[in-house]
Amino acid sequence: MQTYRVLLENVPEHSGTYRVIVNEMMERVNTAPVRITYKEQEQDDYCTFLFQSWCEEEYDAQTIEWARAFVALTLAEWVAQVKEPEILQEMATDLLAAEQLEEEWAEVFPYIERMCLEIEQDGRELLAATTRKANVYRKAFFYLEQERTINVLGFVRFRLQEHWNELFELVESGIDEYLEDKQYQEFVELLRYFIAVQEVKQEVVHVIPSVDKPFHLYDKKGDRLWLEQLDAVFGMDEQACRDEDYLVSALVTLAPESIVLHMAGEKPGLVQTIRSIFDSRLITCHSCSLCLGQRRILDGNNPTTL
Repeated sequence: MQTYRVLLENVPEHSGTYRVIVNEMMERVNTAPVRITYKEQEQDDYCTFLFQSWCEEEYDAQTIEWARAFVALTLAEWVAQVKEPEILQEMATDLLAAEQLEEEWAEVFPYIERMCLEIEQDGRELLAATTRKANVYRKAFFYLEQERTINVLGFVRFRLQEHWNELFELVESGIDEYLEDKQYQEFVELLRYFIAVQEVKQEVVHVIPSVDKPFHLYDKKGDRLWLEQLDAVFGMDEQACRDEDYLVSALVTLAPESIVLHMAGEKPGLVQTIRSIFDSRLITCHSCSLCLGQRRILDGNNPTTL
């Protein structure tokens, strides 16, 4: 027979959630031939969950660890359901107070929540919440290898420091992302106002993705529009990540009545950016002779009708 004790603070919400987790896991997880039972005891400031297990057959290298793994799983789930939300809210409250953003909690929290639930790394989406839960499980599993009694409050406070440091960084990243989006929206609103009061300078500007430079710009006759400063920037490799920003700057400078974005299907993000600023002035094109001609650049020697 194996015995493990889990000591929780005698807080009804904490012990109640843990009880539900244990019972649900007993229904879902098949531990046969190992049988696991538990009983509760209240003493002073703690609620103790006493787990006992025995094997209907002789223990082997796998079944000897099943009870320990079961208890570790319940603890990982409890930390994810109870302690993470509590500590995340404490961290977020402190950080928002430091940024004087307390009144924007409802707008900020979805960013924090999204950041803590999933992250993208090397083109692959990883479930950050699942990864953190797995890390808690491993720490609990190894702790129970040496100790048969675990004080959850002490375990959370002293054994999961890296866990909380990681969560703090994710909360910070969520707030930073919110602030960046807020600044971007304010910038977009400023541009929209500037464009609304600006005198139209070009009837139509065609925006054409190119193989030699990020974009070429043409007027309604198919003549190339040259912006010396913009063209120099497009030629700088180190500025490649900011090409779309400079394209928006060029369009604001040219103040067109209409913008035709060719091969728009290849640039959904760019379509969204330009539309957010220029609204109904943007026309997307997918099927003109230029789009079908696979990036043939307009020039005087090889004209292509737009």
